Amino acid sequence: MRESRYNVWVQRPDAAYVFNSRSGALLCIPIEHHVAYRAFMAGDTDAPCPPGLLANLIAGLMIVRDDADELQSLEKRYHSSRNTDRHFALTVVTSLGCNFSCPYCFEEKHPSVLDEEVEEHILAVLDAQLPHIESFHVTWFGGEPLVGKRSLLQLSDAFIRRCDEAEVRYSASIITNGFLLDEATCRELADRRVSSVQVGIDGPPTVHDRMRPLNNGRGSFDRILANLHKAVDHLDIKVRVNIDEGNASSVEELFKLLADEGFGGKLTVYPGQIVGVQQNLRAPSATYRGCFSNTEFASEERRFLDLAVRYGLAEPRLPSPTGAPCTAVRANELVVGSRGELYKCWDSVGDRNEVIGDIREHASPNGRLAKWLSYDPFQDQECRGCIALPVCMGGCAHHAFDDLLYENRCGTFRHTFHEQVSRFVDFAEQNRLTGLMSITGLSRSMETADAL
Repeated sequence: MRESRYNVWVQRPDAAYVFNSRSGALLCIPIEHHVAYRAFMAGDTDAPCPPGLLANLIAGLMIVRDDADELQSLEKRYHSSRNTDRHFALTVVTSLGCNFSCPYCFEEKHPSVLDEEVEEHILAVLDAQLPHIESFHVTWFGGEPLVGKRSLLQLSDAFIRRCDEAEVRYSASIITNGFLLDEATCRELADRRVSSVQVGIDGPPTVHDRMRPLNNGRGSFDRILANLHKAVDHLDIKVRVNIDEGNASSVEELFKLLADEGFGGKLTVYPGQIVGVQQNLRAPSATYRGCFSNTEFASEERRFLDLAVRYGLAEPRLPSPTGAPCTAVRANELVVGSRGELYKCWDSVGDRNEVIGDIREHASPNGRLAKWLSYDPFQDQECRGCIALPVCMGGCAHHAFDDLLYENRCGTFRHTFHEQVSRFVDFAEQNRLTGLMSITGLSRSMETADAL
């Protein structure tokens, strides 16, 4: 037996902790057992290492067979999840028009709303999938998806009816700026099984209103805040705070305001990295400046999350093991634009040079599809040697294809894995968590069998 290459160890006076990024498990080992374990792994077969400890280390994939090929196991996971036909997912752009004018937006917007002809073709695509899928997920996207609320509600009803009849699990989420998220809309979304809502707030009022103004230049913060007071009673709200050099220092002021408004424990916040995407020169992001590098963002993320925990707006967390990480690289997922054009990546929406086909002829994509479905982090030596590979799986393919954005393809675990695990250990100790803890609900039974 040997230790996994994906272990992260944290030492404390009374215990040692090990997190394995391939399994997503954290194990607390009393210090005397850790000493015995080290002796046992060094070849002392008489060391008093408890069998239960070894069993937990095996279950958590923290120790594996000497001949276990962990990279091969991850590669199998990646390609299996990429090519599965048991799950189908669509990102539907109900409106590429938007009521906001954010200076860092990566989309070239035009005032188009999904029409009934495109809706019928979307339903035809779903109908062809229903006989062989187990689940179907929709992400409502824009522009601003609530500008196209008629299509959102109408399609939702049709999706639910079809999935229920076919005994296919249906779920949905939405990414919205929150300005149109009034209480009536919240009820309508909840009734359509929208379980997760991402709302953007980029700082306290003056900062947010500068970074996320309405098209007429007026502020949007007060309306969004008022909407959130109602929304939290109906929906699971996640507030994304996009940060850069200009607003990162103001996040504590935002957190204090949200806590004072009573949102602690009612919603969660998380940071988003603003990236100056320049592929579409007609999009605002092409001229946006002041973005953090990937390593700088990783550092800012730690400070952001520490503050969010302090104000009751987040809980300590570790990244989850994943397979193929997003729609862009999964074979059975598509992004449908408001005019019926098809994309593979959210960041491509509105860029005519990234269109891979049309919903009317969805079975005949153009040659641009191939680059997405051939993206393979296991051909990248840097990825193959990275401790973050199990939770990143190559990260953002969109950024990986762009020489200027290549370093931004990575998640932050690559840069701050020890700090992230150490902070979670602090949380585990405060809550007196012991033994083998599963950080995710991911089933590891098949991988455990492969590794032993």
